[in-house]
Amino acid sequence: MFNRISQTLVILSISFALIGCANEDHTLRIGSKNFAESMILAEMIAQLAENEGITVERNIPFGDTQEIMEAAKQNVLDVYPEYNGTGLIFLGQAPISDGDESTSKVRELFEPLGLEWKDRFGFSNDYAIVMTSERAQELGVGSIGELANTGSPINFAVDEDFSTRAADGLRPMARRYGISVGNLAVFPGGSEGKDKIVLALLDGSADVAELFVTDGQIAEYNLVVLQDEQKFFPVYEPAPLVRTDALAKIPALDKLLNKLGGAISAADMQAMNKAVDLDAQTPASVAASFLVSKGLLPEDAAGSAVEKLLVAADPSVGRSSQTAKALRAIRAGFPGRDLEILNSADPLKALSEGESRLGMVGAESFYSIGDDGPVAKGSARAFAVLGYKTAHLIARKIGATSSIVDMKKIATGAEGTGSAIVLEMLLSSLGLLETVEIVRPEGNLNEQVTALVNGEFDGIFTMVPQGDRTIKNALENTAVNLVQLDEWFQGGHTARYSFIRPSTIAAETYPSQLLPVSSVSTQFVLASPVEKQQQMGEVGPGTVGVASAVPVSDEAVGLINEALKTGEVVDPAIPVHAALVPKIDVVDKTLPFSFDVSLINILMILFTVWVLYLCALPSPRDFNMPDKD
Repeated sequence: MFNRISQTLVILSISFALIGCANEDHTLRIGSKNFAESMILAEMIAQLAENEGITVERNIPFGDTQEIMEAAKQNVLDVYPEYNGTGLIFLGQAPISDGDESTSKVRELFEPLGLEWKDRFGFSNDYAIVMTSERAQELGVGSIGELANTGSPINFAVDEDFSTRAADGLRPMARRYGISVGNLAVFPGGSEGKDKIVLALLDGSADVAELFVTDGQIAEYNLVVLQDEQKFFPVYEPAPLVRTDALAKIPALDKLLNKLGGAISAADMQAMNKAVDLDAQTPASVAASFLVSKGLLPEDAAGSAVEKLLVAADPSVGRSSQTAKALRAIRAGFPGRDLEILNSADPLKALSEGESRLGMVGAESFYSIGDDGPVAKGSARAFAVLGYKTAHLIARKIGATSSIVDMKKIATGAEGTGSAIVLEMLLSSLGLLETVEIVRPEGNLNEQVTALVNGEFDGIFTMVPQGDRTIKNALENTAVNLVQLDEWFQGGHTARYSFIRPSTIAAETYPSQLLPVSSVSTQFVLASPVEKQQQMGEVGPGTVGVASAVPVSDEAVGLINEALKTGEVVDPAIPVHAALVPKIDVVDKTLPFSFDVSLINILMILFTVWVLYLCALPSPRDFNMPDKD
């Protein structure tokens, strides 16, 4: 009887242990590739899982396609977003342009590998072979096949993954269409890589680039997507690729993944990609906001309310790869914070009054005009170099002056903007500030050029990076051109305003600009306010409406500069953040005082003197004993 009871207890103990093991929490290992879309989709899975009480291990990002697919096969990751077209290609299959057929095929092929394809997210993100509208029109190209008919090699800008893909990458595409590839610029994947790809298009170093159809840069920069007339590229519809054993271990996983099926449109995804790539929002906050908007997460879900970090910039600072890179670098110094640009005619004032935590400004913003030259404002310090802004003076070709000294009315930006400050400094130094009328017209640059041609003013002055697309578009009007600023290099003006540096706009930077144009440039930097005592009742830094100026920490300065990697130091004429001032270690060469050591030294010296004294004494006399009789 006793033995039976013992056996029953043992069996029950084992059963309860097994039940406990079955109910044991399993960590869900989530990965993504290293670009915005993949990270956003992976964050959606992670946040839905956490909302269900599932423990999550994030590997966002993990690596490229080959690495992450292998990690899923080898039980390193449980789930990540993958594309059906990519799945086919990486298993050596022919591309399929029908999404349903493609998904059915990958499900069949991946099942023996212990991997399951769940419902698709709802959009297709195919490769986009893109050009600027100007270059496409110049070459007469509207499709990929027409690139083979230009009569010259085509320069490409692509990411590393596309450059090496064996079935649906650059070289297979070139062979399929008979395209002669000229110079090839290959950039890392991710947001910064996309910046460089787009910049290569905009500055003309590349004729064609590779992006994805849901990339925000296509609409932002008005890029032309070339038609894939041979249907070379398969359809790329993303879906969660998940290990079968993970579905078994975490019963709630299947249901939560199905919540994302068909939930995301191409327009939704393009807006989210833009928020990360161009607006420097975090993938986590973008994912959370979307899930909350769709009712898939509660309003107070973690990550849905991320504190905003405000960055002041004047209205002339437009959207560009340079500003996008700057915002992402700032995020590196303030991890977990979303960024927001605060347009301000006087960014340094916004900094000093605590309206923003950082500023993107030119060197000119640190100074005001005094009777004898520039006067430092003293309200901010520069801590990172973003690049340079160059003066562009536009005038009519016919019926107008070709020199700034003969102009009577010049249009520029709002008071306090970099363009307005530099123009006033130039005119002040040239002795023209009292004779030239400065106007600040409404409307974009193209509208101002129309007013210029109609004779409403003599010139338009603006400070922007060389090759700026708004200048390119404006100079397509053949009635205007760029004016030389030769007068600035005479009479010691460069010495008075040393931070306004001589520069040259290279020939053919803009349409119909056949010769170099002499100009001036100022360094474009990130700025931090000087320390200011915070008043009682004030709250955290960067909060709208709070009058508190808090400098950027030394640690954040280091992280931001490491992310930027510009290779340039702040112009010596600009006041710099304390973190950039070289630290000099002064070695104290004086001997430290110690009473014990000093006493021992004194005793040793006295002992030495005593020994020397004994040595100096005369030798003792020899005493002879008297002889005995």
